[in-house]
Amino acid sequence: MERLNKFLAQAGVASRRKCDQLIKEGKVTVDGRVVTSPGEKVRGEEIIKVENKIVEKKEELVYVELYKPRGYITTVCDPRGRPTVMELVPEITTRVFPVGRLDSESEGLLFLTNDGALSYFLTHPRFEVEKKYLVYVSGEINERELSVLKRGIIVKEIPYRIRQGKIRDVYSNCSIVEVVLIEGKKHEIRIMFDYLGYPVLRLIRVGMGPLSLDENLLPGEWRYLSSEEVQLLQKYQEEKLGK
Repeated sequence: MERLNKFLAQAGVASRRKCDQLIKEGKVTVDGRVVTSPGEKVRGEEIIKVENKIVEKKEELVYVELYKPRGYITTVCDPRGRPTVMELVPEITTRVFPVGRLDSESEGLLFLTNDGALSYFLTHPRFEVEKKYLVYVSGEINERELSVLKRGIIVKEIPYRIRQGKIRDVYSNCSIVEVVLIEGKKHEIRIMFDYLGYPVLRLIRVGMGPLSLDENLLPGEWRYLSSEEVQLLQKYQEEKLGK
């Protein structure tokens, strides 16, 4: 069972907000009955019409968590013939797409799904979905230098800023920093730490929104999200959107 407005949005009728409006205006029927509550529960087996046109249920939604290893391009295909993350999930027969990007030399948490609405939500900057990374950098960084990135910098007329930053460990020639971003500019983390004079040695995404990288997954391994994890993502989305 799911909310009628969510069913309509996932079926591609319109945005969730527009679907709410259509329902409240009495333009949606379920098995011939006019429904005016967006929260009405449906199974998806009913005859659902919008302005007297039957809404076809889309294919089953699939949600996958992949530990992206280094050396793979985060795209469905690459014209230059480089290996892509899709080559790591040949067993998945449903057409899924990577959510957001990790550059070739970055690794860690990557979602793949055919849920376009959720993908858009997780990646569009205006929703301010937090992405957490572990950043291994060359040299011994300190809190004062890290605070520069919290205040924000400008490189080639482009602004960059981290939302949160915490030094996890400092060694004689390497530091490990936990960083939280809400945007996804190209090579953003590498550019910021290069600005401070600490080149990135290793970059791992360990969290996105309410979910964290499964510590049992090795690079290149994947699994389907549990129903509880999918519900957690959906609840997070609804709270962010004020639904």
